[in-house]
Amino acid sequence: MPDTQTTEAPAWLGHVQDTDGWLSLDEARWLHTLASRVEAGCIVEVGTYRGRSAIALSAGAPLGVPVFTIDPHAEMWVEGKLAYAGPEDRAAFFQAMSRSGAWRNVSLLNTTSTVIAPGWSEPIGLLWIDGDHSERGVRADWNAWKPHLIPGATVVFDDAHDPKVGPYHLIAELIESGQVVHLKNVGKVRSVTYIAD
Repeated sequence: MPDTQTTEAPAWLGHVQDTDGWLSLDEARWLHTLASRVEAGCIVEVGTYRGRSAIALSAGAPLGVPVFTIDPHAEMWVEGKLAYAGPEDRAAFFQAMSRSGAWRNVSLLNTTSTVIAPGWSEPIGLLWIDGDHSERGVRADWNAWKPHLIPGATVVFDDAHDPKVGPYHLIAELIESGQVVHLKNVGKVRSVTYIAD
């Protein structure tokens, strides 16, 4: 008799799908997997928009591992056009956290990455960089958070496949310098393991 069992998608993945954002479901699954591997330190997300990736990180994080997500939710203009509405995105983020239950282990820090990083005191086991994708912006985020990384921490960059966008060149330099080793690419997301300087 044929096996008629169907595999139902986990609830958290449905919440990811119901939340606006550009993270694919495969990329969300990969973030979930990486979060589940964190054995020490916390998880930090730079750039949350409406919480799509925060839900994946929250669902994957082991019990007791906090997820901190950083986003100023301020108006952002790109090429003279309003790209993000700002406060409306913060409201949508809170709704997504409420719907998904991610509020249990996700804390929103409503500021910029480079403002909060200098005073940071928690070691980081997983860093997801999805903020300003310009070369200057991604370098600023990397330089701000690198001192807080645990050796062996995973660092994940969004939009890392396109040579015209900042993460691509930074990752190449970090690999060449031996600070990180390549882990895996999933879609437009690239993950590396932090070794040290």
